[in-house]
Amino acid sequence: MSKNKKFIALVNFQNMYFVLKLLPMSDCPYHTESGRNTHRFSTNFIFLSSVLVQLFTIQLLGSPPYSGTIFVDPDILTEDDPTYFQGLEDAGQASRTMYDRRSGWVSENAFLFNASFSDLPDVEIQVNPEFGNVDAARLEAEKYAPVIGRLPKCLREDVETVWIHKGVYGFGGGNNNLLIHTGQADEYVASGILEETFIHEACHTSLDAEHAFAEEWLAAQIADDAFISSYARENPTREDIAESFLLYYALRYRAERISESVAEVIQETMPNRIAYFDSLDLGLEDLEDDIWNGALDLGNSWKWLDWFGTYYQESSNWIYLLDIGWFYSQATSSTSIWFWHEELGWLWTSRSVFPRLYLYSASNWIYWHMDSGSYLRYYYDFGSGGWVEL
Repeated sequence: MSKNKKFIALVNFQNMYFVLKLLPMSDCPYHTESGRNTHRFSTNFIFLSSVLVQLFTIQLLGSPPYSGTIFVDPDILTEDDPTYFQGLEDAGQASRTMYDRRSGWVSENAFLFNASFSDLPDVEIQVNPEFGNVDAARLEAEKYAPVIGRLPKCLREDVETVWIHKGVYGFGGGNNNLLIHTGQADEYVASGILEETFIHEACHTSLDAEHAFAEEWLAAQIADDAFISSYARENPTREDIAESFLLYYALRYRAERISESVAEVIQETMPNRIAYFDSLDLGLEDLEDDIWNGALDLGNSWKWLDWFGTYYQESSNWIYLLDIGWFYSQATSSTSIWFWHEELGWLWTSRSVFPRLYLYSASNWIYWHMDSGSYLRYYYDFGSGGWVEL
């Protein structure tokens, strides 16, 4: 190891030791005296000192496999995944204290919107008035609320507010909040990693306070004797949870979306961290292979999904969709599904293409006309080039 790298590692260790002396103050990137995420530790000073010495030793080892885990794979979570977001309600304008990476803490007459989710309380989205008017502000809120709704529930449980500003500055998590700068968001969208970035930041909001200094987690760090990313290694007490959880989630619940080589790297680099997350009751098993996640219960067995519409389903796989009628459903993954219809036979569709369906018997696509106010049921057949009425 070069003298320069040893010096950097030593500085990092000294920084960690300084933070330790300040405990129980949180090392969140931003916080306020009121409402901050503070860490309360029962662990004694001697134990934590020994842990930091060992983490310092790990920093002297070889390079981690990744620079940052949000860049590993853009398909861990995508726009085709289900969202628990239900709707947005205007809540006027009012003064709010927000953090803006361009200028620090600011008080703004923010545009306010209440975002509702089917599984958790509403979240207040606070939009900087620099966007000009309520319509422009609403467009920004509408961009990000569905994405936040795709995050695992355990990452949204402590999210109470969202701040949205202009500018190409980093996102943030903590303070029961998610911080968005729209210029940076555009870059994340272009790279396909907006959802992955939100997972990372939401870890800061909902996981760090309880787990970043848990004795079992610190023991897992030491036992692994490595970090999954350079960002985690450089910030072991602040970024390791967020950096590790994203790839844990990919390995355990989105394994079909990552390569075998990536899966091997994750398993080899952080087996004890994986075991730690496995030991927690995070409710992640509910996310596996269920295309119906996020359905709004309307009562009396009627439900509504944003991509599918209003449908009736009791306990079986038989479903009644207002615009199609009765069919038998057979989900094949968390994003696609096969239907059997009495008149049409087997059809395939997915979140991203519905109401387009692939008609298996004719080996071509059809487009279903969705109009719940009409008793007519018909579709456009791309094979024949005409409309067909049932």
